[in-house]
Amino acid sequence: MLTATLAATAVRDRANELWWYGGRLSIKLTAAQTGGRLGTWVWDGVGGAAAPLHVHHREEEYFYVVDGEARLFVGGERIDARAGDLVALPRDVPHAYLISSPTARVIGMASPGGFESFFSELATPVVDREPPAAAPDVAAMVIAAAARDVDVLGPPPKLD
Repeated sequence: MLTATLAATAVRDRANELWWYGGRLSIKLTAAQTGGRLGTWVWDGVGGAAAPLHVHHREEEYFYVVDGEARLFVGGERIDARAGDLVALPRDVPHAYLISSPTARVIGMASPGGFESFFSELATPVVDREPPAAAPDVAAMVIAAAARDVDVLGPPPKLD
């Protein structure tokens, strides 16, 4: 249930970083912090990193490209998003995304919130001076996704 009051929250850049497919991901807002309304994360992705084809049944997802480029596959459409572009991904529509430039900074949002916990469950915390952690196990990802009413439908897209 959504609550009426929100507390002011400041989360600094590079706070609470996690390894996500060779890049760094930081969860900025959680459902607990926003009365269930929103979850937000920032991902500094590396070229070729991609999410498998999946569909959310509970939330809409949004991607704002801050820097670099990302290719999104939404239903039967391919969207090449560049810095400054925002792409809305409606619930119940299969989608996947791929970092199509050497690096990209992408802000991800899900409404209502809660999906951001997927990353904290599966990703490995960044430790100073240690190399990037391996990508999450696909079987664990499928289980974690299903627990959040997300179906994994197929493999991630690849760069052309």
